[in-house]
Amino acid sequence: MRIDTLIAEKEYLVWLALGDSITEYNHCTEGYPNCLQHFDNSLKSRFGKDRFVIVNAAVGGRSLTDDLGFAMDKIDRFKPEFVTVMYGMNDTNNGEQGLAAFKDRLKSLCNYAREKGVVMLLLTQNPLDFGCDIPPLRTRRTFPLYEKAIVAVAAEQNIEVIDIYSIWKKEVLDVDPNEHFKLLHDVVHPNHKGHEYIYSIMKKALME
Repeated sequence: MRIDTLIAEKEYLVWLALGDSITEYNHCTEGYPNCLQHFDNSLKSRFGKDRFVIVNAAVGGRSLTDDLGFAMDKIDRFKPEFVTVMYGMNDTNNGEQGLAAFKDRLKSLCNYAREKGVVMLLLTQNPLDFGCDIPPLRTRRTFPLYEKAIVAVAAEQNIEVIDIYSIWKKEVLDVDPNEHFKLLHDVVHPNHKGHEYIYSIMKKALME
């Protein structure tokens, strides 16, 4: 899938981004652009702003387990041609027992997008360094299982996925936890450098 091809094929493309605080533009980027704003700037330089819009409907603190209706409603309201979905960080607070419900919600969202004729892309999130024994990480011990579930659902549903989690873990966290820390605002959220890195991963898959 190439986002530039999708834009070129459409008179006007609406890109809807669904997710939690990792996707939402907030203080964690420390005043700098997040990954979606990097895409907006890059695509604007090529196509101009009269060919597309990126609608960031992500809400910090939310989970797909509780937000399926919200996600479906936003697809109905904005009528996008392209949707990115990035959840898991808050869903994992439900532990291993919540994994089945998370997968069911994700499958339902995939099916809903398919019924609406929407191109959907699933995204995993940044990994966590569980070497830091602090409360925000203690409640997310099963996070790797949720990220694996996203990849599994994508394969089952024949939907494309960009596995940011595995790429970041292999290229950064497994090599040097200190370099991983430099990409974070706190132990969970990417800072502006982390968003630049996420953008570079997504750009390689979607535009190069």
